[in-house]
Amino acid sequence: MWSPEEAARHARDARRLAIAVAGLLAWWAAGRLAVGPSFGPGGAVFAVFVVLFCSFGAGRVVARFPPMPALLGQLVAGFLLRNIPTVGDAVGAAVDARFSAAARTAALGIVLARAGLSLDVKAVYRLRWAIKRLAFGPATAEALVVTLLAKPALGLPWSHCAALGYLFAGISPAVVVPSMLALQDHGRGVRAGVPALAITAASVDVVYAIAGFGVVSSWLPGMGAGGAAAAAWQAPTQIVGGALGGLVVGKLLGTVLPPEENAPDTNTTTSMPKTSAPPTNVPPTRGVTPSLAVTTTTETGGESARAPPADVYSSSARAVALMALVQLALFAGARWELSGGAALLSLVMSTAAAQAWGPKPAKATGLHLNAIWAKVGEPLLFGLIGAAVDASRLKADVAGFGILTLAAGLAARCVSAFFAAKGGSLSVRDRLFIAVAWTPKATVQAALAGLPFDAAVEAFGRGSKEADRGETLLALGVLSILITAPLGAAAMAVCGERLLEKDADECSPRGTHSPRRSLEGGDPETGAEDVEVLEDNARLGRGGHF
Repeated sequence: MWSPEEAARHARDARRLAIAVAGLLAWWAAGRLAVGPSFGPGGAVFAVFVVLFCSFGAGRVVARFPPMPALLGQLVAGFLLRNIPTVGDAVGAAVDARFSAAARTAALGIVLARAGLSLDVKAVYRLRWAIKRLAFGPATAEALVVTLLAKPALGLPWSHCAALGYLFAGISPAVVVPSMLALQDHGRGVRAGVPALAITAASVDVVYAIAGFGVVSSWLPGMGAGGAAAAAWQAPTQIVGGALGGLVVGKLLGTVLPPEENAPDTNTTTSMPKTSAPPTNVPPTRGVTPSLAVTTTTETGGESARAPPADVYSSSARAVALMALVQLALFAGARWELSGGAALLSLVMSTAAAQAWGPKPAKATGLHLNAIWAKVGEPLLFGLIGAAVDASRLKADVAGFGILTLAAGLAARCVSAFFAAKGGSLSVRDRLFIAVAWTPKATVQAALAGLPFDAAVEAFGRGSKEADRGETLLALGVLSILITAPLGAAAMAVCGERLLEKDADECSPRGTHSPRRSLEGGDPETGAEDVEVLEDNARLGRGGHF
């Protein structure tokens, strides 16, 4: 029998489920009447509708079992909707390929914008040597090992092997950051600075992996105009052009849309007039209270004048403008086969705009993107990427050799991360934990894995040799998430309790508004000094961090 508290909780959950189902049915009925057969079973709009809400619900269910990330449930939901008989034909296979590619590109834009906004430039400079080793060393080692092994194991061209290497190279802060915050709540590794170092280095690792994939993918057929010969000069051109263009546009965006906190000061002062109290026999002027008789005077003159309102913009306006420019860059890059430069431009632009706005306005802007990502972007991205994998087309030998290649790359990554974390106040046990924490993969793989396949289908058609190779990269990207995300999250929870030293003074109970400490007092996500990251922000959970 359930206790009264448990019975009340189950009744509340059942009521919420019934309300959610009724709401979905109402939305489906409205859409069916508005759109027509396309919103019925087998229709393209109906398929996206089912994928979005099923992946969102599956993510909510999985998130109830920490440390499992919500994205795991979203990915599995999309995969099942594609590969369950009958359901797959009505839902997964009915998703329009062009819409799926466009939605994944749009989700990639959210990932890039959030990565740029959350990149702590001050912390990167302060911890530059440790971060350089930890962000670049393990990713490079894994990319190199995967590239060299994929050629004999999978029989792919070198260009596809290099793309697979950088596809595997990125870790997932969506898994790492919440796990680090949970360990930090219990005082694990805080004195040695393990959470702060891992959170900051993870952001740089993501930027490096995305930029590296963008560059090497320009060698893939369909993703670089002119083939390999043109890609030889396009790759450095995209790097330089993307970096410089992003810097200019980001600074311009920060100047054109100044935040409220950076409003220009007006040389005006407001003071009470220096007048004596009115005589008691003189009634006050009708409608005017002496205590409200306030004059505004300028420093340069005694005439009464009111300063014009400052030309500032809200965080929502900054978020809309930033996302518009990022999406424009990504879709333009896809149109003219400059995807690598467009991704780098989006990253640099977001970082430059964040530096121009300042840490607090940049964090406020990022919170809007976090909400979009958690409610729509994440479930749609992982649901669609799961629904894009047709298990019947995946050969067993390709999956087996792909998993072996992934395992070899992870081994090289862990060894490199262990030695890269050497130095400072980190002990051997701390370095072992960082090596384990550097294994989960999720968001980067979901955002990038489908790009070669989409480009090959667009250029050569479905069923072509190039499309089959792109589908292999897509399937291996999904397998890397299914294997490393749950295992990595569980390993971090277990190893964190066993390897990281606990400091009782650093503990903070769950549900309290306790500040998150980083090295030298800086906030690990924004670079702001003495900024509190509240528990509510951390509870935004696996959708709260890219």
